[in-house]
Amino acid sequence: MSLSYEMRVLELDSQTNLLNRMQLLTQFASNMVVVKGEQGAGKTWLAHRFLEAWSQEKNQSLVTGRSQQDDAALRGNILQQLFPHQMYNTSDRLLESIDRILDREPCNIVIVVDNAQHVSMNLISELWELVIAAQDNAKQSFSIVLFTTQDTTYTHTKALAKGAEVNPVSLEVSPLSSDESERFFRIMVLRYLDENVVKKVETAFTNTPPIPGRIMALGEQKMERKVIIRSLVGSPVRIAVTVVVIALLLMLGYGWLLKGDDPQSVTPSVVDSTSTQQSDGSLEANNVEGSASTVIESSSSNSDADNDNLIEDDASALPPVVTSETASVGVSESGERVVITSDVVDALLDNRPEVAEVKAPEIKQAVAPETQGQSTESQSIGVQTPPEQNVVNSDAIVALQNPISFSFAREELNQLSANSYTLQLAAMTEMRDVQDFLDKHNFDKPVRIYPTLRGEEKWYIVTYDNYPSIQTARDAAEQLSAELQSLGPWAKSLRQVHREIARGQE
Repeated sequence: MSLSYEMRVLELDSQTNLLNRMQLLTQFASNMVVVKGEQGAGKTWLAHRFLEAWSQEKNQSLVTGRSQQDDAALRGNILQQLFPHQMYNTSDRLLESIDRILDREPCNIVIVVDNAQHVSMNLISELWELVIAAQDNAKQSFSIVLFTTQDTTYTHTKALAKGAEVNPVSLEVSPLSSDESERFFRIMVLRYLDENVVKKVETAFTNTPPIPGRIMALGEQKMERKVIIRSLVGSPVRIAVTVVVIALLLMLGYGWLLKGDDPQSVTPSVVDSTSTQQSDGSLEANNVEGSASTVIESSSSNSDADNDNLIEDDASALPPVVTSETASVGVSESGERVVITSDVVDALLDNRPEVAEVKAPEIKQAVAPETQGQSTESQSIGVQTPPEQNVVNSDAIVALQNPISFSFAREELNQLSANSYTLQLAAMTEMRDVQDFLDKHNFDKPVRIYPTLRGEEKWYIVTYDNYPSIQTARDAAEQLSAELQSLGPWAKSLRQVHREIARGQE
């Protein structure tokens, strides 16, 4: 059994320095920080990591900007994460709603916006109003962190700050150094690759810019699948030779079927007569009778001439006799029979016993005749199968005796908001381990399991409940039983869950 209860995190020196500066800028006073980086520089990972490890003491909100997104929807996401049990109006400005909810009570809030280049200037102005309002209340702190790919975001915030006592701060995500790039590639990409594609990916890495997203993309290429397919089908020359051999065999077999003992046999006469009748659709009845008489006389003369020759039986060239009986499984001596549908057999062969569990009694009746005093027969077209052969795999029957009772919740998880969080309890490589884990522990909130791929290995991730913010997820982890807390549950973004589900469906 393979378990993984800890998040695999690789913090490089350049990333740690940037996170440390962000923490200092937002820890002691209200401020607006604009973090710029190109596509694939790791801004989304930095946003999640900043909230998870570098600002745990704050009430947090993480939203993602999208093109053509309504400001009211973003306001709703921010307020829902900060105040999940309060009433508010998404058409009001953020400052009005927060003032009405807090009533000048102390607060320590950080709002992180990813893809801020898609957020409207009006909403950025509302976020800046929170920073300015906190200057008049020492008990309140509002820190805004904007991750963007464009310089226009900082230019706009700089224009908003004219005449104010505070100014926004601009930071930039730098490319990785050569040592960091090599380390990132070794730990996050190379260790998950198949040996057949390691050399090709290493060659591609030498020409890849030192950007985390570009490096991670090397592990998502379908190079391995191409190598596997090539090894299965062989080289183009081998394919051509195989096709030629198959064509020659077909031609020889076809010629052998058409081969006759006597070139002047009866068959050509009949064929010629038939062809003549088909080519002339206006033959009269007397002409048809005359042609038939001619064929009969010719057949008699040929038969007398070859009377001394032996006739060779060519029945082996004919197709097998089609019987009217249908093949079935589980026909007993008493005449009763048990038919296993194709979807149940496919489920057993694909190691999906939870689908076939409904038909378990009929399957056991079909494959265990010693218990029920019946003899099992298998019939096929023209061939009798020995009764001692089993049609259903015995391993599948063992799996039915210990069925998997859970099902995957991919659609349910995909319907949850990408801005929400869940708790990851376990990650396993065997479905039986997941079932044992569920049987061992008691849960009072929804537990959802989904499969994903790490490299070429399939993993099953066990998640617990859904939370509007990362802080509520962490608070919920502290309320779990001591046994579950010992496993190290951690808050996981639904956006990352959605990506892992999509990776498992490729």
